Amino acid sequence: MRKAVFIGLVVLLLALTGYVYWFYYRSYGEGFREGYFQKFARKGNVFKSYEGELVQEGFGNRKKNKSTGFSADYFYFSVVDERVADSLEKCIGKMVKLHYTQYLRSLPWRGDNYNGRNEEPGQYIVDRIELVKEY
Repeated sequence: MRKAVFIGLVVLLLALTGYVYWFYYRSYGEGFREGYFQKFARKGNVFKSYEGELVQEGFGNRKKNKSTGFSADYFYFSVVDERVADSLEKCIGKMVKLHYTQYLRSLPWRGDNYNGRNEEPGQYIVDRIELVKEY
């Protein structure tokens, strides 16, 4: 009986560890976004993080807006690295190309969760600036 309980606890612990890794620490995707960098702030009640907003050029997401004209798409993200945050602060008002990593679920010390605001759910963490252009 003790052996069965021990094996059951080990299996449960491994399943919980796998779940936490899969949804919170494993990178779901990564890529680039380019647009006009318009907003950047340090926020948080307990865990302070840098939060930014990028306005992408184009005709926007017609599925959400149900319009045929110009409608900007916004990209909301967080920054964990202080050096990247310092560099980004100098880029407000410019066109930037940012590299990001997307996680399926958010952790409070990595920044805000923008589910419902970005095109795809998840937490987007910007880790480097690829290009800066004057607007």
